[in-house]
Amino acid sequence: MLLAAKWVLPISHKPVENGAIVIEGTKIKDVGTFEEMVNKYPGEEVSDFGKAVILPGFIDLHTHLEYSVFRGVCDDLGYADWKIQLTIKSRTLTESDWMHSAYLGALEAIQSGITTIADITKSGASLTAAKDAGLRGIIYYEVTGMDYAKLPKIMSHMDKDVTNWIDKAKGSNLIIGFAPHSPYTVAPPLFQESTKWARERNLQICTHLAGSKAEYDFVKYGSGQLSNEYWNLVGWNNILWQPTGVSPVKYLEEWGVFDGGNILAVHCVQVDESDIDILKRYNVSIAHCPRCNAKLGMGIAPLSSFLSRGMSVGIGTDSPASNNTTDVFDEMRIGLLIQRGITRSADFTAEDFVYMATLGGAGAVNMQDKIGSLEAGKEADVIVVDMSHSHQVPAGDPYSALVYTANQENIVLTMVAGKVLYKDYGYTNLDEMEILKKSEPIRKKVK
Repeated sequence: MLLAAKWVLPISHKPVENGAIVIEGTKIKDVGTFEEMVNKYPGEEVSDFGKAVILPGFIDLHTHLEYSVFRGVCDDLGYADWKIQLTIKSRTLTESDWMHSAYLGALEAIQSGITTIADITKSGASLTAAKDAGLRGIIYYEVTGMDYAKLPKIMSHMDKDVTNWIDKAKGSNLIIGFAPHSPYTVAPPLFQESTKWARERNLQICTHLAGSKAEYDFVKYGSGQLSNEYWNLVGWNNILWQPTGVSPVKYLEEWGVFDGGNILAVHCVQVDESDIDILKRYNVSIAHCPRCNAKLGMGIAPLSSFLSRGMSVGIGTDSPASNNTTDVFDEMRIGLLIQRGITRSADFTAEDFVYMATLGGAGAVNMQDKIGSLEAGKEADVIVVDMSHSHQVPAGDPYSALVYTANQENIVLTMVAGKVLYKDYGYTNLDEMEILKKSEPIRKKVK
């Protein structure tokens, strides 16, 4: 199979104008100019996409597929109020509802050019939906719990469930990880013991960290809506929480959560330079979610500080519950503009953000040897973006054209491991109309 377009972006090398990529089975066989590839592989079937860009599939470093039905339901709220409302509305959903919601999320991810997800789920619905959809990724088993007396029971359930999830993921492009939710929902000893348990099983770890002023105030001062309204809502009002007097990052370090590395931290907007030094020391990777952070008033990540230290950073869309769309183009565009605005400079470029959405994201979850760039021998996770519209022509620089003019509606091909999941606005593995039909009644329920 030979795919050709006006531009091919290998990411690890400079763009190829009038380029092509050759795919054999599940792997990339070769990349070069169209003329070179046709002459070298004369028997390959050619698909020429014309005025388009071929690049690696997007790696979405933070998703919650199962929250997709909450799109627009909890809008225009600050983080703490949003979290409270989401928790209340989540109680109306059945197991079947969570499943249908996850399928809706998988549908949008594929149509948005996302080929790899790093998804946190409590219900496990994301595992089923992502597997059936054909996506690649890490499905993180989410744990919460502040009641010390219940920790042995939580650990027991965790061990059993994760074993079942690992078995269920066999034969797919998915692996299982572990996610203690956050410093305000996971008791210190549970954080400590569960992350140790995960490392003993070679599971990748992900946690929400330093994501809002509400979280910061809770950890350091023991005050705010999270310690009052939210804790009352989830039944932890009788549990004593002692203010730590330190930042969320320092707090996790003191409990040994970072020991051993291999952690993906989501958000990290409420951090100072000393916090970033800690994250760097333990080789913590960052899932940067600029639109969610801005929409919920959480803060703006100090991206320059992360990157100047050589930290691994990728792009995350979070979920439609907080972000409304799973659009990596919007994430790159708004993220870039925000950084330029707060730094009052043009140091960040479109190419920087495309890198974070592809190879940078792969590195953040230790998959850079398999995905994230178009290179011979790597997995054929490939997307094609149509760039023929009036607002995109002429396009002299494919990176700037992608970031400043494209959106999820411009995706015309999504491929994972050489298998087409989406082409010409149609799905291979998913029944779009059936998923949308089943999602509507759930939508009415949560509203």
